[in-house]
Amino acid sequence: MHLQIATVIPGSESPAGDGLSGAMRCVIVLPDGSRRAAIIKRGPVGEIAAEAFGALVLTAWGLPVPEPFLVDEGGGPAFATADVGYPNLKKRLSLDALPDGPAKVAAQAIAVQLAVQLPSTPLAVVADEAIDNRDRNLGNILWDGQDEAWIDHALALGEHPHGYPDRNKLCDMAQMAGEHERVSRAAVGQALAISSNPLATASAALPATLQGRDHAAYVAARLNNLAARVLDRFPKPADLFNDANQQA
Repeated sequence: MHLQIATVIPGSESPAGDGLSGAMRCVIVLPDGSRRAAIIKRGPVGEIAAEAFGALVLTAWGLPVPEPFLVDEGGGPAFATADVGYPNLKKRLSLDALPDGPAKVAAQAIAVQLAVQLPSTPLAVVADEAIDNRDRNLGNILWDGQDEAWIDHALALGEHPHGYPDRNKLCDMAQMAGEHERVSRAAVGQALAISSNPLATASAALPATLQGRDHAAYVAARLNNLAARVLDRFPKPADLFNDANQQA
């Protein structure tokens, strides 16, 4: 497990995504001299550390995550990932271009359905729960019609703002799509198989400037009851029955 230190080719940067995260497309140079198309994000050191640690651990668990890099910018590292070249689900369905109304609602429902039917979604549910990622959304799920990739973990590992709602948004999406039973069963199975082995290795791979918080201990504490945590994110049969009675 290794984080390569890259440099950005001057003048290669252009805005990426919706601009809200400050992400930029660029070309980076790796230590061996090779060049890669990449997405770079700058921000507080805690968020950079969360991105880097999260990418390493999620990759080790088998979740499709673009290859991560650190970029040395003198004042502190920035985080970069390989540019996989395909859009997020919001762009894929042009959600931001649609006016509010029935067409947009229908497109959002399709996007949610796509998100919960991706092959790696149950594992992503578990990974988000393990690293306390409360910011999963249609803008950080990449999909090219066949393959998916999961990005943007800057607000995981306790880096979310104070008072940020404690939610696993993929579980919410599964409920919206009527897929909660299938996704919950698959996710609990994945949770029981998750290993703590990558945590120490990922922590050791971070440079000293990114080791201000013990991310390995943070995640290890959540792994102790991970399957129960995941299950609690979904409605129980009794909950559904009671809700139905209350509405009757």
